[in-house]
Amino acid sequence: MPGESEPITLIATFKALSGKGAQVHRLISAYGEVVRSEPGNVFFDIYTDSDDSHSFVIIERYLDQRAFDDHLGGEEGKAFNQVLGPLVEGGGSELQFLRLGE
Repeated sequence: MPGESEPITLIATFKALSGKGAQVHRLISAYGEVVRSEPGNVFFDIYTDSDDSHSFVIIERYLDQRAFDDHLGGEEGKAFNQVLGPLVEGGGSELQFLRLGE
């Protein structure tokens, strides 16, 4: 992961269970509004696969490690993950942390 003062950028991917795509989309859209209002959030972009509306990709950036830690510690995120888990394959999202190429 990047240093403490570098931006934190990640991709979260997950696939809704059959018949749960619309529900997951509503859930992630509402949660996105919460995350975008967090002081250290730079962006929180929601995508679906062009061929599979049950496959979601979220691209997020936070100002630094502290902002990301604050995001992770928020009660809204914990509640979101509890509701999301039973609606997606594997019980949650897969995270990929990115860094700028040099």
